[in-house]
Amino acid sequence: MVVIGAVVILFTISNRATVILDFWPLPFFLPTPLYRVVLAAAFLGFIFGGLVAWISAGSARSRARREERRASNLEKDLTTLQDKIGALEDKNKDAATGKKGKAT
Repeated sequence: MVVIGAVVILFTISNRATVILDFWPLPFFLPTPLYRVVLAAAFLGFIFGGLVAWISAGSARSRARREERRASNLEKDLTTLQDKIGALEDKNKDAATGKKGKAT
C-alpha cells in the first residue's frame, strides 16, 4: 500500500500541467490538472471493473449458497440416521441380552 501511495504521489507531482476538459455537446469547459483526470479515470475504471467482476461471480455465489444448504441438510440427515442406528443397536443389544438372560 505504501508503494502504491508513493507512486501516486510521484505521479501527481510529475503531472501538474493544466488540461481543459470539454464536456461535449454541452457548452462546459473545466480546466483541471492532468493528474486529476488520470486518477479519476483510474478510480472509475477500478470501480467499474470491480462491479463487473462482482456481477459475473453472482452465479458462483448462488451455487455456493445452494451447495452449502444441501450440505447442511445432508449433515442433519446424517445425524438423524446415526441417532436411529444407535437406537436400533441399543434395542438389538437389549433384545440379545434379554434372550441370553432367559436361556440361562
